[in-house]
Amino acid sequence: MTALSRRALLAGSAALVLQRRAFAQPRSYGLQPFEVADGIWMIEGRREVFSRENGGDIVNIALLATDQGAIIVDSGSTVAMGTEIRAFAEQRLGGLAATINTHHHPDHWFGNAALADRPLLALAETAATCREYAQDYAETLYSILGSWISGTRTTPATGNIDPGTSQIGGRALRMIPLAGHTSADLAILDEATGVLIAGDLVFLDRAPSLPDADFATWLASLDQLEGLGSAGVVPGHGSYHRTGEGITQTRAYLQVTRERLRMAAELGLTPVETMAAGPAPEFAGLGANPEEYLRSVVRRFGDLETGALPVIGSA
Repeated sequence: MTALSRRALLAGSAALVLQRRAFAQPRSYGLQPFEVADGIWMIEGRREVFSRENGGDIVNIALLATDQGAIIVDSGSTVAMGTEIRAFAEQRLGGLAATINTHHHPDHWFGNAALADRPLLALAETAATCREYAQDYAETLYSILGSWISGTRTTPATGNIDPGTSQIGGRALRMIPLAGHTSADLAILDEATGVLIAGDLVFLDRAPSLPDADFATWLASLDQLEGLGSAGVVPGHGSYHRTGEGITQTRAYLQVTRERLRMAAELGLTPVETMAAGPAPEFAGLGANPEEYLRSVVRRFGDLETGALPVIGSA
């Protein structure tokens, strides 16, 4: 069965699957927002991969106070996460002004259904990719998270983000479209505080995820982010920091991992042998490793192998 026919067969199934009540209702996440700069709050996710134990609480969320309520940047992995994030916005920040999704990976937008009565914004390519892969992501997360995902409806953004400075509720945000982690990654610079909300272009003490990565493009995007001279960084995963160590560490991880896969390909190692070698020792202790390294081999080894092998029949 082709991928296309499989999608056709599954059309409309995601919403039904996600609303099943066969499992008990999900437990509370107990999310704990904390203020990192004037009017900017962060919820720090666990430095792990998706699991039944963490319920998908693996992603950082930012909330920015405005005159019209909170701007939420990324909404989490489930409607239950989105509901808890919104509750904080309603109780402490005067309501909800809008939600922005930085890219299409499901831990950054599957909470949208709890926020959909207010504007849901993303880059146009991000929204399109969310729509394209919603069913596949829903099936995958349901199999991993179980009851945590009960009631979740895939709700991609409907409003487009344009490059440049936007005013939302009196707060000026510089929207910076980039790429590398995915084909469309949005970084946001808060002009009042100088804080950069980097999405998954920046990780700290958690292994970067590379299933959709383009190494060269991502490295170039990190150079652009570094050039902003931000006062602090909210990474997609990992702790808030002020000295740029997330950009430095992410760059080093990408460079070392790319070289490790390239060398394995040039030595003629198989993907299984490359997996067995494990991540580079200096990054083996990062959160979500070795899982992320193994996934990187599955998804990115072919890119490096193609470059390492001679072209057959080119003579």
